[in-house]
Amino acid sequence: MKKIILVQPENGLNEATYAPLGLMSLAAHIRNDFDVQIVDLRFSSVDELCYLIKKEKPLAVGFSMLTGSCILQIIKASQKIKDNNPDVKIITGGIHPTFFPEQTLKHSLIDFVVINEGEKTLRLLLGALEYNMPFDNIENLGWKENGQIRINKTSESFIDLNELPQPAWDLIPVERYSRALSHNPGERVINFYTSKGCPFPCSFCYNLFFNKKKWRAKTAQKAFEELEFLHKNYGINYFIIHDDNFVVDRNRALEFAKLIKKSEIKIKYSIDARVDYFNYAFLKELKDSGLCELRVGCESGSNRVLREIIQKGITIEQITKAVEVAKSLDLKLMLSFVIGWPTETITERQETIDLILKLQKIYNKAAIYPLWIYIPYPGTNLFDKSINLGFKSPQTLEEWGSYFWGKARLPWLKNQREYEIIHELSQFAWYAKKLESLSDKSLKNIARHLLIKLFRIPILFRFKNNFWRWPIEAHAIAWLKNKLESYND
Repeated sequence: MKKIILVQPENGLNEATYAPLGLMSLAAHIRNDFDVQIVDLRFSSVDELCYLIKKEKPLAVGFSMLTGSCILQIIKASQKIKDNNPDVKIITGGIHPTFFPEQTLKHSLIDFVVINEGEKTLRLLLGALEYNMPFDNIENLGWKENGQIRINKTSESFIDLNELPQPAWDLIPVERYSRALSHNPGERVINFYTSKGCPFPCSFCYNLFFNKKKWRAKTAQKAFEELEFLHKNYGINYFIIHDDNFVVDRNRALEFAKLIKKSEIKIKYSIDARVDYFNYAFLKELKDSGLCELRVGCESGSNRVLREIIQKGITIEQITKAVEVAKSLDLKLMLSFVIGWPTETITERQETIDLILKLQKIYNKAAIYPLWIYIPYPGTNLFDKSINLGFKSPQTLEEWGSYFWGKARLPWLKNQREYEIIHELSQFAWYAKKLESLSDKSLKNIARHLLIKLFRIPILFRFKNNFWRWPIEAHAIAWLKNKLESYND
């Protein structure tokens, strides 16, 4: 069988090293016809990838591409691959090529783009490459013919997740991912998914375009069988369920919980959910099966922003109530908020900060992600609105690779540096851990903890009083971080 190498690049977001579920699904779908290998550039170097390609001489190399810095790594890797193996075809798929197929194909190193879901399209493309067949009738494919960009018909239909084989867990080092994700003794952690998409119309979310506002799910039985498989074969006892919205179908969620309890498997799991699904009886059933943490996108502390700009369909009253429900059940929370929305006022920005401070008083297990600055994401309604407000969209892959998290210029922000300072200091303002509770007792982590404690009081003063002049703490923290990193090196 012909060799195919699927590559997971770095994402540049300093996130945990999650298992590459998308590539694992692709691999499971094509492995009967091709010899598939998955390479994760978060563990391996580009040079190691190139050595493997030189040795194996694959038919094609496929990259998973998100908007952001991973694009630069894909370009770098593709250049090295082409320099040494010019006949190897470079395929990109994922969210970014789906949004910008023509722009992606304009790059000289990219031979094909897979639009929307990749399982069926990739299989047909690889078959055409192997047997030198035409590409014209392969749906959801972008390609080049004599230097001209061709975009084939795109399909609006989706694959039934219950028809897909289980992701190819045997093609990745599960133990390595588990170690990277585990933070407590005895924990064996992995991420997996039970559904895709979301039916809600949030204006900043890629789901409106990529998943056509549709939610698709594995049956509770199929989801449980994969959980059981991972528990029995790899000893996984903590599952990060990476669904966009796990609880869309309450009955399915309850059936999933029922199957776990019936099996008497002792596991824990975390989910993503909306605050309007926070019902005591419902979450109690999930907790009894192992639910221990919820990740929730709250987005703003302004009802106007939530209603008119984000179109989230929730209120700050519902956010507050959800935190109270979680407290009553002793469930951990990870809450995310964003500032810098188009047309958001300084007063509304402060309303977000005030709400965060209020929620932490209500429940000390309500952890808050650092305050992110809004970044227009392609393929969203708010991206188009941002363009109308003067935002300049990147025009090349290289520009998109330098685009993400705080690196975009937002014309509606009068003082963007002030927002950047708020983002930088927010992780200190919300921090409430005690030294004895740290699972990582390394010198570097203890020093980080003490550093946070040192600066938390003056930073909290800034957040409570909306005072951002003379950011001495930001400069001092940056200096100390550099010192700690150089010491660690």
